Amino acid sequence: MMNKRRLGAGLLAALLLTLTGCGDSGSSSAPEVSSAAEFEYTGLQVDAAEGVDPECAECIRSYFLSLETRDYDAYQKTIYPPYRENCSEYFKKLGSSPEESFEGMCSKFDEDGYESWKLTKLTLSYYGDEKASVEEFFMRFINDGVFDEKFAEKAKADAKEMHDVIFSLDAIYAGDSQPVTVVPRSGILAIKNADGWFVFG
Repeated sequence: MMNKRRLGAGLLAALLLTLTGCGDSGSSSAPEVSSAAEFEYTGLQVDAAEGVDPECAECIRSYFLSLETRDYDAYQKTIYPPYRENCSEYFKKLGSSPEESFEGMCSKFDEDGYESWKLTKLTLSYYGDEKASVEEFFMRFINDGVFDEKFAEKAKADAKEMHDVIFSLDAIYAGDSQPVTVVPRSGILAIKNADGWFVFG
């Protein structure tokens, strides 16, 4: 059985490279689980709180499944298009690329030699004080140099809806009989425009 406490902390740190959420990111570790009962894998299931738009939930589910399958094209389809284009320039300035960043995110789930894993559960809810938290999201992106205030204002004008979505994520690793929580609680910014739902991922 792998070290669940180390796993949860390691993956949370990795995801914070792109998921700069404003929700409670407390360091709760994954609970110890009994290995007596075999876990029946049925794919990545979504447990969304009341009020979460099902299409928003499906977009975020697709985002994480693209990491599991290492499908860059599928990943690209979930990213807010202007943000996606802007990030290409941002990574170019860093001497990197979106493709390299994506590969890095995928490989960060490989912990302590456990390179075979499947995501099992995605829990979603909207953050309580969304107006303030969405603004904080934008300020973090601006302060990190990902985009400028002009881009932020255009995105806000384009949005029909925008949410700070709090999520947690469970996965099962090859050789284990039960899933573990790999991201206890973090946030991702979701936006709905005329073309549907996307994330700033």
